[in-house]
Amino acid sequence: MAHILVYLQRTPLGMHPASAVALCVARDLGSERGATVTAVCAGDAGPLDRAMVAGAGRHGADVVVFCGPGGLERLQERLRPVHVLTPFTAEGLAAVQGLPTGPLVPRWVDARRPAWGSPDAVSGIIAGLLPWHDLDESLEAEYQGDVERVPLPPWVREVPVPVGPGGTDPLQLDVPELRYVAPEGLDPELKKRLAAFGAQPSTPADVMTSTRGSCLWLEPGAGPLPEGLAHRGPASRVVLMPGPDGTFDASWALADWVIPGGWPGVLADLQGAQWRRALT
Repeated sequence: MAHILVYLQRTPLGMHPASAVALCVARDLGSERGATVTAVCAGDAGPLDRAMVAGAGRHGADVVVFCGPGGLERLQERLRPVHVLTPFTAEGLAAVQGLPTGPLVPRWVDARRPAWGSPDAVSGIIAGLLPWHDLDESLEAEYQGDVERVPLPPWVREVPVPVGPGGTDPLQLDVPELRYVAPEGLDPELKKRLAAFGAQPSTPADVMTSTRGSCLWLEPGAGPLPEGLAHRGPASRVVLMPGPDGTFDASWALADWVIPGGWPGVLADLQGAQWRRALT
């Protein structure tokens, strides 16, 4: 039996968007080729785990394993997966750093059937859309023996329980902030659309220190995004909108989504109920 491993990055809002999209990619490939999709998450976060397990089943995993230090490497050695998928984030990159099957290749998933075809031996997934699988699957998690030895980020002790039961749905405590950052001279009509969407103008400095909410970052081309975004709170999300000519930049690891296309069209898409739920 062939195997595909997908690294799940947890956040205070549930599963990281790129992990959810990576699961969908793996599910499609697994169904086509008869491969088992194994979701791997670092550490035991106690009650928070159920959101990850629910999200993993919802988006296409067959198995969920919570692993200890070096657990992903051990699974890779035992299962010999044909593909390993991880979010193109600092945590995701660190998770696959010790795998001998690299190097990691960044892959932007901006369509269900991306133009680049199948994943690589190790792929860093950039979410350019919402996950498309919403399966009614209930999974039982497996735990490695040393799972409690993984150091977990401080927010794990602070986030209310439970997080969103769907794995990618945010916990609704109150109405979070929705803001945008845009270049000077932004088209007035586009400003009106952003205001109608409920997004307030902001500065890069404010986003770098934000602790929650979502920011639409309008940046034509590739970027790069400022390194300071790495210091924002774990419940603060960035949606990079590089326009119709966006090309990959390594700084995209600082964004949660990178949405292709002209800004008016992207804003129209974001008004849909699923995107509204994801962003607010």
